[in-house]
Amino acid sequence: MKQRVTLSVDERIAAYLRQRAERTGGNLSAYVEAHFAAEAMKESVSAHAAWFADHGGYAADAEAERGAPAA
Repeated sequence: MKQRVTLSVDERIAAYLRQRAERTGGNLSAYVEAHFAAEAMKESVSAHAAWFADHGGYAADAEAERGAPAA
């Protein structure tokens, strides 16, 4: 579900956003939505990568459990 929001930004930022939207062939709302969806995905992937780095044996443990007989 879409929600309408109002942003107050400097003229230069507004012009930049409009220009980027025009270059991508969409409107300003579509550009901003796509941009922040991509940023959210990057943050999510980074958080997952950090978690797996901190839990180095997780994949091996999960694989071992998968092959273990059910109790």
